[in-house]
Amino acid sequence: MNTFALEIWYDEAELCTFYTVHQENAEDSETDRFFEKFEDEGHPHSESAYELLRLITHSIGNVYGATNDFFDRSKNYAQALPPKPKRWIPEIQEIGIHFPLRLYCYRISESIVVLFNGGVKDHRTDQESDDIRLKFYEAQQFAQRIAQALQDGTIIIAPDNRTLTDFQGNTEFII
Repeated sequence: MNTFALEIWYDEAELCTFYTVHQENAEDSETDRFFEKFEDEGHPHSESAYELLRLITHSIGNVYGATNDFFDRSKNYAQALPPKPKRWIPEIQEIGIHFPLRLYCYRISESIVVLFNGGVKDHRTDQESDDIRLKFYEAQQFAQRIAQALQDGTIIIAPDNRTLTDFQGNTEFII
């Protein structure tokens, strides 16, 4: 895996800032590539993608924050969205247990989440699903490198607790 930029994807929510990774020489960020796959109204999973987008930007971003309730599908370093259904959070319960999509991410705190890529989960495990197998492994590598950068101080959480900076205070950086 080559270097990648860590950049803000969505920062207009009240409780959470969402980052994404942008691989070197790629036209779009990983998260944009995920949602672009499903943007055509005729796509069988376009409505599911919209539900997931709303869960991220509204429910996590504005209502609850990036609490443990939303990040219970741990996949080594990375996590997968949506979470498993819970009765006490209606937005999660509405999505249901058989939701067809997975979007990989890395929760840094209750106010900072890095979104990656994903796809259709059509087998029992992520590793068995053709559409997401490679994205699963890429997410692990992205999350591991981000975790290492946080641990060694290359990236730090800014005093506002919603922004990442490098050790010199810059908000744009390459990992």
